[in-house]
Amino acid sequence: MRNSRHIGLAALVAVVVTTLAGAALVVAQERRETAAPVRQDLEQPAAARTPELRLAATPRTVDAGARVTLRIRTSTKHARSVRVQRWDARAKAWRQVTRRTVRTSASVVVTPPTGTTRYRATTPRLRHRVGGKTHTHRAGTSASVAVTARVRIVAHRDATLSADERTLLNAVTTARRTYARPAVTAATDEGADACLTAYAREHSAWMAKQGRAVDPGAREHRAAGRTLPAAACPGRTVWAVTRAIGGSGPAGDAAAGAVDAWLSSPYGETTRLLTACHDAPAFEYGVAAPASGGARWLTVLVASTAASTRSAGVC
Repeated sequence: MRNSRHIGLAALVAVVVTTLAGAALVVAQERRETAAPVRQDLEQPAAARTPELRLAATPRTVDAGARVTLRIRTSTKHARSVRVQRWDARAKAWRQVTRRTVRTSASVVVTPPTGTTRYRATTPRLRHRVGGKTHTHRAGTSASVAVTARVRIVAHRDATLSADERTLLNAVTTARRTYARPAVTAATDEGADACLTAYAREHSAWMAKQGRAVDPGAREHRAAGRTLPAAACPGRTVWAVTRAIGGSGPAGDAAAGAVDAWLSSPYGETTRLLTACHDAPAFEYGVAAPASGGARWLTVLVASTAASTRSAGVC
């Protein structure tokens, strides 16, 4: 009898323990199922954190030589040193364009080179005190933005030349047929182009005001903020030669004297006149020969389409 009571009590205890263990397992399972969403909710703000540094470009596509505005934004209101860099594909490195001290936002104006260029902004770590405590902002690098500068090609249009300009062009083309390489002399001669000739005339007038011959691209020309012929007449590779011939005598004498001087020059003028370093399927010209102040101011531009210009491998 006594054994029966002991057996019954043990069975009751076993049932109670089993019930409690089952309840504990159910509670643990429910906790595991509800814990995951809580962790996800806690991780979301970190994923949505505002970047320390942002860079935007306006516009993203321009004509070659046009300007683009780069807009820098930081996530802090503290003054931070920000470097704007561009990607140098040839060297496979980032090159610094400029540096700005930025408080929240700033703008930088750049003139991107022809083609597609990537820009980015970087800033070092910043430490400052807030309420007696030191606060640190991490170093930041923005996502890069790509800017494309397109070559806008101006189609060839025949120029109407003055008698003096025709004399100069004839002297130049005769020299090229006589002294240039076969690949150059075999190219199509498209004659005087309206855009190139307009540039040559304006450049000759500018030289007359300076009182000396100055090639486009020379230091004095750049210092005056003047446009290069390849930018004024886009889509072309342009070689330029200039000369001031004393005395305002016959145009034929001035043209012959200028050509002789260019062919005998030790300063690369011969190469430019004969385009000795490049081949192209066709060439066009810009010429000007005004008389002013007792001299003739001669400018000659020899050009070809930039996309078709190639190195001859001799220079």
